[in-house]
Amino acid sequence: MTQMPMQRAASLVPLAHMLEEHGVSLASVIEGTGVLADEVRQDAFVPYAAFLSVLDNACRLTGRDDIGILLGKRQTLATLGTLGTVMRHAATLGEAIGDFAALQINNSTGGAVYLMKADRDIILGYGVYDASAPVTSQIYDLVLAVGCNLIAELTGGQVAPEEIVLSRSVPHDPARYMRLARCPVRFGQHQTGLLLRASVLHFPLPAANKAQRDLALARLLSVRHGTPLTLSAHVRHLLRPFLLMGHARMADVAQRLGMQPRSMRRRLRAEGTTFEAIRDEVRQVVARELLRLGDLSIADISATLAYSTPSSFVHAFRRWSGTSPGLWRSAA
Repeated sequence: MTQMPMQRAASLVPLAHMLEEHGVSLASVIEGTGVLADEVRQDAFVPYAAFLSVLDNACRLTGRDDIGILLGKRQTLATLGTLGTVMRHAATLGEAIGDFAALQINNSTGGAVYLMKADRDIILGYGVYDASAPVTSQIYDLVLAVGCNLIAELTGGQVAPEEIVLSRSVPHDPARYMRLARCPVRFGQHQTGLLLRASVLHFPLPAANKAQRDLALARLLSVRHGTPLTLSAHVRHLLRPFLLMGHARMADVAQRLGMQPRSMRRRLRAEGTTFEAIRDEVRQVVARELLRLGDLSIADISATLAYSTPSSFVHAFRRWSGTSPGLWRSAA
């Protein structure tokens, strides 16, 4: 039982006007992706892989390899719908971005927003886990710009990231990333996200309102787009960040979902899959992404994916693709 990963289409709404500025039509960009023109609206959902293909087509047809950043700069809390309202009325920045990470699955089931401790700091990160999605840097450019916008909007411009980290290698114009939040940028990392000082999580939000937050939260949780998510969908969503945190065991994921491992195994079997198969699938997505977009060594990628040794990773990659990670990277 496999559900097609979906993405809320609201962030594509400004695209038509952007494309007009470059003499490109929306029709030409969505052609062949499976996205229909009347689906580019605030409340619609489109296949996640198709969403990424639209971004790639926009990049190719406009000749702008920063299309993800340009589109991301036009996003606001309103783009997130009811989730944006929940975040706006949170008491603190930490509560707001915690809501973002916990509830973003209501807007996307192809990529995960997550929070991760990094020494005394926090990383607000994002990672794709949809195996059918194309490997592209545009989605990461989009979410970085969105993240910077949301933090600025929530805090009235009083808080900004300390640093931006990206898994992609250094582009020909790295300054465009520095302009997102006027902070240092590190490329070639094992994840993509915004580094925040832990102290700013306590920043009080000017629009804090518990009653309005609770009302919006109840509304968000009561609305279901399509059929309810399967357990395997929740496991995929959690595994993307859990791999980075070194929590890739079934027991870790089961605990987060409030289940016993035995019960999880039984329910996944009823859905026609296993925890190990899902973990393999997510690992494969992340491996291909890191190999194509960045320049991490095979050993570093192996460690990122929680393999015991680089040779274990190489063996698994050969099983997935029929070739070694190094040869796959050269051909990508």
